[in-house]
Amino acid sequence: MLNVKEVAASLHVSPREVVRLAEKKILPGALVRGEWQFRAGEVWNWIEKNLDTLPERRKKDRDPEPAAAPLIAPVLNRHAIHVSLLAKTKSSVLRELAQLAEIADSSIDPRYLYQSLMDRETKGTTALQDGVAIPHPARPLHLENPVLAIARTAQGVVFGQRDGGLTDLFFLVCCPTHTDHLLYLGRLCRLLVDRNLLAALREADDADAFLSALTGVEKALCRQ
Repeated sequence: MLNVKEVAASLHVSPREVVRLAEKKILPGALVRGEWQFRAGEVWNWIEKNLDTLPERRKKDRDPEPAAAPLIAPVLNRHAIHVSLLAKTKSSVLRELAQLAEIADSSIDPRYLYQSLMDRETKGTTALQDGVAIPHPARPLHLENPVLAIARTAQGVVFGQRDGGLTDLFFLVCCPTHTDHLLYLGRLCRLLVDRNLLAALREADDADAFLSALTGVEKALCRQ
């Protein structure tokens, strides 16, 4: 269960806007002893379904967006970024991502992670729109810190994008808690609606350029 401030941080809106969305039954939540509470899974499903409309909702937010600290930049390891993956199927992409995650954190068992990612995909694709997917395990992993691994495939892959399009940018998220999980998913979704960023990520020649583009946009976001 998440509180109002945690959901606000995930959606990048003010706490008052979260309350308004809940009161209007736009965002699924429940009043418990006078306080709004939200299930992490329901909030993530809502984000997935409303990703296209979130930028407009933020513009209409009558209260300032709460200050945020960088999440992606501090944990992303350049060695866990592959910008020319040759994988051509969903399963091969997920296998490669699991191996990249092991590079970022040696405590990760890539075979277990791969199976967990495949199990999650059977419940519904993690592909969003614009050729982006955010694969993640169905359950938190026993980790000390969140782990991210990123791959860009040499050609688009059929990954389940709703409009039938192909996916070429993959952002694996592994977190130790449901709250961390939602915060990182929310932050990535906030960044990846930026078409200029997507273009820069697709043009990046190497992992360093990819990392610079991604973390630069996040730092700019957090300074707003």
